[in-house]
Amino acid sequence: MSEAKTHGDGLHPAVTQEDFETHLLQLQDDLAWIEDHGSTTERLQAIAGLESLASSANYKQASLSYQVEKDVVRDHEERGVNLDDQTRGAASSVAMARRQSPKGFRNYLTNCRVLMEDTPNLATAFAHGEFTERQIMAILNELQTVKAQRRTEFDDFYGENSDMFENMGPKRIKDTVRKFTLSYNSDQVSKEQKTVEESRYARMDIDTTKGCIKLTAMYPLLPGMGLKNYLDKESRRLKKKGDERTLDQIRADILHSYMMAGEPSKMPINLQVGVIMTDRALFQGEREPAYLEGYGYMPAQDVRAWIGGHQIDNELTFEEMEAKLTPDHIEQIEVLTELARFYTAPGDQDLIAMDSRARIFPENLKKFIRVRDRHCRTPFCDGIVEETDHVKQHARGGKTSAYNGCGRCEICNKAKEAAGWFELTLMKGPHTMLINPVSSTSYRSTAPPATGLVHKPFPHLMSDSRWFEELKGKLRRPGFAKPTAA
Repeated sequence: MSEAKTHGDGLHPAVTQEDFETHLLQLQDDLAWIEDHGSTTERLQAIAGLESLASSANYKQASLSYQVEKDVVRDHEERGVNLDDQTRGAASSVAMARRQSPKGFRNYLTNCRVLMEDTPNLATAFAHGEFTERQIMAILNELQTVKAQRRTEFDDFYGENSDMFENMGPKRIKDTVRKFTLSYNSDQVSKEQKTVEESRYARMDIDTTKGCIKLTAMYPLLPGMGLKNYLDKESRRLKKKGDERTLDQIRADILHSYMMAGEPSKMPINLQVGVIMTDRALFQGEREPAYLEGYGYMPAQDVRAWIGGHQIDNELTFEEMEAKLTPDHIEQIEVLTELARFYTAPGDQDLIAMDSRARIFPENLKKFIRVRDRHCRTPFCDGIVEETDHVKQHARGGKTSAYNGCGRCEICNKAKEAAGWFELTLMKGPHTMLINPVSSTSYRSTAPPATGLVHKPFPHLMSDSRWFEELKGKLRRPGFAKPTAA
């Protein structure tokens, strides 16, 4: 037995580089057999197994990186050096061990610290291969913005709802966590976003290598999203008419034509943005974040300011204004605001369905599905909803309805037409699809809740609802007057 494996202190034998290479060679042999002789299903299962294995390995890298940082801090303390920056050198050492640039690895180590110290349930799931590294980092990056107590609170919530991120891509995962963090840091986020108004810019740089001009700009959120939505809508409209240019080329040409046309006052453009928020957040001042279509979650107070037509001073948050007893910041002015009301099912957080008898989805139904789904419904795809299609094809008897409709990006909508690919909508609960992409493995795709972080049980029967149970309880109370026969 080698000296590296001999321990007299009761510890497990150390694993040598030879052991790693032996296991790796065995794995490669097994995969080579599947590659040469396996079926399509076996190959897809092997790919999924490798992804879980890679995630488990990434967890171990995070755990080891956390220990390396602790070792560096301990060494600096013992030697009395770098006391103003005790983690100095740790990020670069970890980055080189992972054969990557050290840029961004300080943030990576912070995420490792959050994972190991504040979120044990998330760490366990990561260790079991339930999250990819990109997915877990999307969660941890958002959790960095709140205090350790709130991070632990979220981790406990995840422990009770372990399927809340099922089949989500990093963008949807980030949106879900951001909805939680904005309940606690919305004032600071709102304050930071308002500084963009003062630091907005448009810059043109000459690239002599490619022989072009690069245009970069930064706009405040409301006009910026309005401009983006306009360019996206117009480019897709022209593309559907048969324009041979790419969508990016069309957007560039539209922007250039308006820039060269003359004064902005002579160019009326209808800028529209879609915002989803509860009536409580709009009228009663609750902190539940609003959802800006195409962007994600944002502080509810910013939307109330847009609708009220008044922006508070950059140096103050709403909380600070209340503390200083400043005058009421809501002004009664003339604002053209369209409030589209969507209702949720009683006792739940899911939007109610809409139906149509036509084969083509009408515009209102398209808008409803886009609001409900928010992202492409293909598992792990974070694409925007570009097309609305039937889950069960119309040619096979599928109805044109919200129940049988789903939002997809253009690529995924074409992929679902592949031979052997089938989808169906489950009958109970929130809008959920079962997707089988030409293999024996099925995936669930559930529309996000309209409010809250997770779906709540739906009272399908009147007898299941809370108010009915309370009424029955009152009727059973002793002394309750019963009606007498006439």
